[in-house]
Amino acid sequence: LVMVTRPSAFSNSVCYATRPVERVSFNDIRGADLGQWWPQMNTVDEASFMGKLRAKTGRLFDLPTEAQWEYACRAGTTTALNSGKNLIAPSGVDANMAEVGRYYYNSGVYNNSYDFSSADDKGSAKVGSYLPNAWGLYDMHGNIGEFCLDWYRLDNTSELSDPVGPETGTSRNMRCGT
Repeated sequence: LVMVTRPSAFSNSVCYATRPVERVSFNDIRGADLGQWWPQMNTVDEASFMGKLRAKTGRLFDLPTEAQWEYACRAGTTTALNSGKNLIAPSGVDANMAEVGRYYYNSGVYNNSYDFSSADDKGSAKVGSYLPNAWGLYDMHGNIGEFCLDWYRLDNTSELSDPVGPETGTSRNMRCGT
């Protein structure tokens, strides 16, 4: 509604109206010019999603850092999943993951076609299809990849308090459970 377009793989009107948009880039969200300067500056391009959202609301909305996303996803848990459970099959079908979110092995595309134009049971799930975490946030595990502000860092093993990632990079972090 903010952008007047809906960049989605779904053309089926029911799916189109209830699924998250999944064909957006970091540049669509923050902009290819000013929006690229985080963490040095918190600016966004006026024509970007964040630029238009900020203009409409007067608030400084933005993407979370990877650390903020992780904190919000976990909602106080210390397990791999915000349900309080751990993954039981990190590289395949996992019943614990299937309880909290849509991912490759329960998306209807595993061993099926990738035609999402009219499929109601393939691809991403309807927004809010799974129970929220303890803080009321939906769809934190799985469904679609979500951009974070940080530049991707290959060595992400250091223990830092609220890290923001490197100053520059070649791609932005994305989080989800897929």
